[in-house]
Amino acid sequence: MQRQGNKNLNYQRHYIKITRLLEKLNRDYARRIPIYPEFRQQITWEALRVCHAVRKEPDILTRQRMIAEIFTSGMYRRMMANVRSAKAAYQTLLWSFRLWQWRDKTLSHRRMARKALNLS
Repeated sequence: MQRQGNKNLNYQRHYIKITRLLEKLNRDYARRIPIYPEFRQQITWEALRVCHAVRKEPDILTRQRMIAEIFTSGMYRRMMANVRSAKAAYQTLLWSFRLWQWRDKTLSHRRMARKALNLS
């Protein structure tokens, strides 16, 4: 059985954290080793994995929470900044459009993320 609801949300938070850690590794080691395009591209592929999970999520509220966390955590920015191929650029632009359409337009993404984390 596939992960759904809060289990899926928590699982995708790990991938959001992975993108953050990969970016930190690339930044920290940039002076010590050559950073190949594939290192940055991996950040984009991990972020796209979260986007695919959004599409597969059947629960609308959980989907909205996931979209809000994508924007609030900065993963969206990391995904766009680390594109290194035409295929990845196409995929990120496609997902940008989809996420922008699917977002909850009644709340800001920050407010929705706070709601997802039960902070408000």
